[in-house]
Amino acid sequence: MIIDIQDLVVRRGDFTLQIPRFTVQPGQVVGVVGPNGAGKTTLFEVLAGLGRRQAGRLSVLGYDPAREPVAVRSQLGFVAPQQPLFDLRIGELINLVSGYYPTWDHAHAERIRATFGLEPKKRVHALSLGQGTRLRLLLAMAFRPKVLLLDEPASGLDLSARRTLMELVLEFVEGGETAILLSSHRLGDVERLSERLLVLDEGRVLQDGDTDALVGDERTLEEALLAWGAA
Repeated sequence: MIIDIQDLVVRRGDFTLQIPRFTVQPGQVVGVVGPNGAGKTTLFEVLAGLGRRQAGRLSVLGYDPAREPVAVRSQLGFVAPQQPLFDLRIGELINLVSGYYPTWDHAHAERIRATFGLEPKKRVHALSLGQGTRLRLLLAMAFRPKVLLLDEPASGLDLSARRTLMELVLEFVEGGETAILLSSHRLGDVERLSERLLVLDEGRVLQDGDTDALVGDERTLEEALLAWGAA
């Protein structure tokens, strides 16, 4: 099992995220959707060991992210729009980050870099929003993690780059041993990629199940969210 949650409670000021039961198996792509403020980013941060929970049990790859963050982060890739990056040249940053991961695949990193058109000599501060997203994706995927948390991974990406991202996502899980949690306002992308949905609203689980069964053939994911009151 990749992720195992039982009776999770996370409080952030006046907001509370509660998830009674949630598991993710190897090979799954799970879309985490809901309106702004539903708890999607809070969930991702807790899974990545970047936030504390107030109650419940949480296991990622057999480890508690709060107690064993290094063990979790060495096998977990996390992409978020506001993730800070050192202001180095792209090539220098890739070399720096590669030293932290024994599983870093230099050939894989170079393939992603070339595919995304990232110039090694360009400095991070000079990157556009989309180029910054591409670089974050590279750094999250090049060490061959067991699980990917993708929070708005298409920020600033044009259509071609989004197609490349979708190809990388499908390639990532094709061996059946890894898993992805994907949150994005581009609901069409989520619907195409995710075999399963976790729908959050105001910190509560509204729906959890197979994408085809929940959405059906007669409506889109956006229409389903509207029907559930979670748009």
